[in-house]
Amino acid sequence: MFDAEVFSRTASLFATKRKAFAEDAVELLAGDIMRRLASARPHDPGFEAPEISDDSIAAFCETLIRPTPDAALRFIEDRRAEGVTRQGVYLGYIVAAARSLGQGWDEDRYSFLDVTYGTGHLYALMRALRAETYGARPAVDGRRCALFATVPGEDHGIGITVAADLFREAGWEIDLRTDTDHDELIAHVEHTQPHIIGLSLSTEQRLDALVRLVVAMRITVPSAIIGVAPATNVSAERLRDLVDIDLVFEDAPSACRDLERLVRLRD
Repeated sequence: MFDAEVFSRTASLFATKRKAFAEDAVELLAGDIMRRLASARPHDPGFEAPEISDDSIAAFCETLIRPTPDAALRFIEDRRAEGVTRQGVYLGYIVAAARSLGQGWDEDRYSFLDVTYGTGHLYALMRALRAETYGARPAVDGRRCALFATVPGEDHGIGITVAADLFREAGWEIDLRTDTDHDELIAHVEHTQPHIIGLSLSTEQRLDALVRLVVAMRITVPSAIIGVAPATNVSAERLRDLVDIDLVFEDAPSACRDLERLVRLRD
């Protein structure tokens, strides 16, 4: 069940983020990942996380803070080969490592670079394991439902409002959220667990906010399909190089066709 290709692609995306954004934006993203992963809970109330020694967690953290992701990948592959389940790896190792990295950063035992390497590799491992989907409903169940939202901090919601109306005319149920801040939007996503999410980016100046939003959504609803409708001055290639998304929408009619096709394929 461990997807090494997804791990490699996600780790590469995160490395690109470290180079593309200012240090304070990367620090905010790293802090988000540590906080959200460290607070994860099992979906199955009967699940018990395996008992793991402090030395084993410390050894895992040492692999995580290396510049390349290979050592962290091998560490988790070895645990899986030993029989540790996806849930066990996620809740036994990834959650504990997120807490340890956060504590080490607070105590100045890890540098900023250590933590950004470590959180990027942890996020990539989470995406590859898909552990949070344990016991969850399928990503798409045939219903035409989606969450549409503007990136937090944006003032322009006309385009996505028009797109929502078009989708509704085509028979979709659209939950539209505009002018919603980051934490409020993620709380809404956690509560509603949308299968499909469409985001509107009206300016490249909010690209770092989009990256932060998508990472939080991936941790909260890892099985969701996420697409972005960008501003005309943001290329689709740049979005795919920086943001962990499934689709880039050119316009509302083509977005409707793309999502209809995806729903049919998932069905």
